[in-house]
Amino acid sequence: MKPIKYLVAGALMLSISTSSMAQTALDQQIEAITQTVTAANGDVKATKDAVKTFVKANKKNPEALAGLGRAFMAAHNFTEATKYAEMARKVGKNKAAGYILQGDIYAVQDDGGNAATWYQQATMFDPQDATGYVKYAKVYQKIDPQGAVEMLEKLHQVKPDYPYEAAAGYMYSQNDKLKSAMEWYDKVPDVKKLDDYILYDYLSTAYSLEQYDKALSLAQAGMQKNPEFASFAKMACFSSNKLEKYTDAVNYAKRYFASEKPENIRPADYLNYADALKGAGQLDEAVAQYQKVIELDNTKSEILKSLSDIYLQKKDFARALELQNQYISAIGDAANYKDYEAIADIYIEQSETVADNEKNKYLSGADQAYATIAEKYDYAKEYAVYKRAAIHHQMNGDIKAGAAKPYYDEFISLVEPKADKTAADLRKLGVCYNYLAVYYIQNDQTAKAKDYARKLLEVQPDNDTAKQILAL
Repeated sequence: MKPIKYLVAGALMLSISTSSMAQTALDQQIEAITQTVTAANGDVKATKDAVKTFVKANKKNPEALAGLGRAFMAAHNFTEATKYAEMARKVGKNKAAGYILQGDIYAVQDDGGNAATWYQQATMFDPQDATGYVKYAKVYQKIDPQGAVEMLEKLHQVKPDYPYEAAAGYMYSQNDKLKSAMEWYDKVPDVKKLDDYILYDYLSTAYSLEQYDKALSLAQAGMQKNPEFASFAKMACFSSNKLEKYTDAVNYAKRYFASEKPENIRPADYLNYADALKGAGQLDEAVAQYQKVIELDNTKSEILKSLSDIYLQKKDFARALELQNQYISAIGDAANYKDYEAIADIYIEQSETVADNEKNKYLSGADQAYATIAEKYDYAKEYAVYKRAAIHHQMNGDIKAGAAKPYYDEFISLVEPKADKTAADLRKLGVCYNYLAVYYIQNDQTAKAKDYARKLLEVQPDNDTAKQILAL
């Protein structure tokens, strides 16, 4: 499912509308009667006088009568809604309004078959009205996608300028068939001619399919088309973060926060802003935004990880470790080996900032993190054991002492039996064999040294160390 959806006003606004226009006098009348009907929950007696006045003023206007019926439909009084759908068809046989309303009445009751029938009649009696085609396709897409597309192509034949490609894309998108939606959206000749909510759906579909370059391009087109539509800037921030264009993401986030109403801003918006600030190196500002997210939603444990990363960049190792451990505790069984390796990374980076005689204190912490990985995650055991060998060799570089030997031995026992060894496996085995060959030579065990030298030549035929040992 998409992370972000732009909710089009009206639950049944499925068609591709024309650009926003000022309300007409009829629009205002329909809005007023709709408020009256919905406030009364569709009660006929309570709305009798207002409805009578409305019908008297609009008794020959099918759009007005359909608007009245739609008000009752919204209040779930389908009997009255059907009554005005019939009246609309009676006074406007060749107008789509009454047929569309009748289809909507069935659609809202999950009767797709009857809804499609009435939408099809709308296309027959009023072929120039696009709504019937689009709504028919939307309903029929679940039953026969090809038939739905054919209906949109019929629309294109009678109205060549109508953006039927976008209608098809939106149709598939609303049914969560995102790849099909993208195929149609990508056929749109000029995205700047799309209505805002269609363009937004196009870019959010691209984002959901991880086509972040395209999502960013569409968001930029949306900002040029309608600078006041704040969510275009939000999606530009989201997409830029995914593309690691963090400075751009920060600027888009600022634009979004400056234009969006405060009540519409969600924790995810602050989180993306914080991620952008973090990526751009504005660490103190990022911390402030992460704190806002925690204030709004303290269930987002990934923030602890992000904060740990920030304090690591700030060289506050103690705080980084504290937060990383809190993060692991918060996610529980969802933790993986990378989460523990992050602890090792903190210790290793800290070891690089201290005097030589203090390094092993922190390298021991890294070693313990890899020991935990080897114990908890069988799939990462080889990796963890090999890293432990490297750490112990770093802690004591005297090969004769053999600080890394137990771990190289263990790694060999894990990897040698594998039938299909990767190039990485062979490379690591070479490191192990080299270390052990030298270890045994330095400890006057020439026979064992030669055994490992032979193994070393099998994976590294040109290795000089192995050749020298075998020549002894």
